[in-house]
Amino acid sequence: MKKGLLYASIAWLLIGCRANTDSIDQFITDAHIHAKIQVEPLPEPYHFVADDFVMTSERIPFVQPQPEQIDSEEAHGKDCWQPDDTRRPQSLERFPLDQLAIKGVMDGGKHRWALIYTPESKLVKIKEGQYIGLNHGRVLKVTPRFIDIEEILSDGKGCWLKRETQLALKADDTPVF
Repeated sequence: MKKGLLYASIAWLLIGCRANTDSIDQFITDAHIHAKIQVEPLPEPYHFVADDFVMTSERIPFVQPQPEQIDSEEAHGKDCWQPDDTRRPQSLERFPLDQLAIKGVMDGGKHRWALIYTPESKLVKIKEGQYIGLNHGRVLKVTPRFIDIEEILSDGKGCWLKRETQLALKADDTPVF
């Protein structure tokens, strides 16, 4: 009897817990009816028109152009200063200045030497009057914090211009005296 009563009460509970989803179904139906889809029309596709290639010169368009160099005879004919091309290049003239770093300075009585670190991981000492960098840079002065350099740059017309620049000791390096 107890079992029958238990089964009857469970059956009545399950019947009473019936899902009442009528209002949810009505809301979904109303939402579908009143929903308006607003899609903007797509823009017209761009129509590309390629121009025909007409070769106007003998230069190949897929090769990087080379700057024209003025003949040395023309340059020597002008009344302007020219660098010494007969001088033999020194070891530090193979590197641009931005790839070189001062690692310290040594004072040897007559001369003060700057210690230059190269991209080849070598330490080279240089003093006033020696050459450094790609632009015919000549060391004017060596100080404990930097070296003054006079570079010679081409103006593109056969003459040369002098410009002073510095190669400074970085803040994290300490000078060696």
